This record gives sequence, structure tokens and C-alpha cells, in this order.
Amino acid sequence: MSKKGWVLGGGAYIEAGETQYALSLINLDVEAPQAERVPLAFLGHGLAFDPRDPLRIAVFEKKGPGACIVDLRQKKVVQPIATKKTRQFYGHGAFSADGSLLYATEVLLDHEKEGVLVVRDGQTLREIGTLPTHGTAPHDCVIIDEGRTMVVANGGGAPGEAEPCVTYVDLKSEALLDRVPIVSPRFNTGHVALSRRGDLAIVSAPRDGLPTQELGAVTLRPVGKQAVTLSRPPQAIRRMVGETLSVCIDEARGLVLATHPQGDCVSIWDLNSAALVDLHQTYNPRGIALSLDQAWYLISHTTETSVCVTALSTESRQPVGVVIEPSFTSGSHLFVHPLAA
Repeated sequence: MSKKGWVLGGGAYIEAGETQYALSLINLDVEAPQAERVPLAFLGHGLAFDPRDPLRIAVFEKKGPGACIVDLRQKKVVQPIATKKTRQFYGHGAFSADGSLLYATEVLLDHEKEGVLVVRDGQTLREIGTLPTHGTAPHDCVIIDEGRTMVVANGGGAPGEAEPCVTYVDLKSEALLDRVPIVSPRFNTGHVALSRRGDLAIVSAPRDGLPTQELGAVTLRPVGKQAVTLSRPPQAIRRMVGETLSVCIDEARGLVLATHPQGDCVSIWDLNSAALVDLHQTYNPRGIALSLDQAWYLISHTTETSVCVTALSTESRQPVGVVIEPSFTSGSHLFVHPLAA
């Protein structure tokens, strides 16, 4: 039985003078974890796990034509996922609760700020149709409520254009169930994390058209409360330069963790009070996730020579002495999964 699980993430690296792409797999339950690589033809951004087969996953490129099915038994790509020439994948997807359908966020090349949620057969990958996201530029997507509801991060447009928001869409009726706007003209809606009880955390980059050195943001909406975009303390907010990239919720401790690559830190917040708990200093942190046993925070970040994954204790928030280098996880996210056969 897997204790801490496997950590997975997309990445790019240089080999023999050429850029290579891979899905990195790291077994955390061995004495000396090391990265295994599954070659890809693109930089993997988001992953979707088939609920019928935990060793079958979909991998998506962000703003590109790349998407595929990877078989982790064979450790290779076994099926490409094609889209229309008028569209590109936008980084994320999700299988339905029974695995019969695969959803993917995609952008329209002739209307770059618009997007669709495309529905495919979960096995054959044949395109079936599209669903409304009730927003503009959908990116991240998560299925909740035992498969009944899709949560979509709609990035919005430039200031004065479509408003960024997170929408809750009934997958059967396609109706809009809830909408959480990001009302500031400075921020988009990037990635989301949800707890089992329904708490929502949102991370943002500067809105389209703003300089990349503008601030990103973290927005929290505990169950039963209004969404709040964090604005203090200043020593934390000013570190949110550029995109706030990845986010996870530690339900056991009531914490939200977010990575700030340009700010060289991971911010840690109390979910209910929105108070700053800690700023963990890490050079260029990108993906973040919890081990299955909730004992470790796993952070992918850059060193002087490569990219690594470092484990921190969830109790002390200090390193536990486990560093996987090179990890080949230079992409945006980390995912932890049992990968049981």
C-alpha cells in the first residue's frame, strides 16, 4: 500500500544540446527516490487521472496542440489526443467520475481570449461536443460533487473586457450554479484548489495587457463566507510579483499554500482568517502538493544546476532531508497519486 505516493509533473530539460520534454515520475515510498522519465513531444502542464485505471493518465499542453494518454505500466505515450486546427489545448482537463468522458479546456485560435470546454469519449478520445463555462478563457477545471459539477477557472480578458471568475457548472443541465468573480482590474483567474468540504482557493497572474512585473494574487473563499483577495500584510503581498502559479489546500491544518516563482517564496495562509502564517523562502518555486499521508509538502523549484523536488514537514514546515535532484519537474504543477495497479 502506497504511503506517501508518487509525485508526477511535466518538465523540459537540455540533453545533447536539444530541448527534451518528459513526464517525471517519482516514487516517494522508496529509500532514495529518483525521477523516472516518460518522453513527451511537448511540455506537460496539467494531468487528469482515469478513475477506472490509475495507471492511465491524460497529459495536456498549455496553449499548444499537445495532449496524449500515458500508460504508466509501459511508461510511454499510447494515444495522442487531437483537437481541431482552429483550437489549442489550454493546459487542463478532467475525467468524469465514471471515466466515460474526458473534458479539456481549449482556446480558439481565431478568438484567443475565448475558450471552450471540449468533451471527448474517455476511451476512444472521439470528440463529442462542448460545454459552456459561463466565462471567458477557461483554464483550470476540477470535477466535484461526485461528478455532478465542474469548477472552471475563467481567466477573463484585459482590464475593461470580460471579468475573470470561477464558475460552477452542472454537467447534466449545463446550468450555471455559482459564480465567484475576481473584481480587481489587476488580476486574472489562473488555478484553483478545492477542499472536500468545498473551500475554494484561487491564484492569479496580472491581467492580460498588464506588465509581467505587476502583482499576482491569492483569493480565498471558505465555505459559507465571501471570497476575499488577500491584500495584507505588505511583506507578503509585494512578493507576489508576476504569476502566482500553483496552489494547494492542507485541510488537516486549515492552510492554503501558493507558489510565487518571481518572488522566490511560498506563501502560507490560514484558510478561515486569511492571516499570513509563513513565507517559505525557495528560489523559483513552481509546483506544490501534499503527500498522500499528509506528512510532507512537496515543492518543485530551481537550484544552481537543475530542478528538484524538496519535501517539507507539514508540522514544522522545515525540510525533512528528502531532495530529489534532478527531478525534471520544471513545469507548472506537481500531482501526487497512489498509482496502484
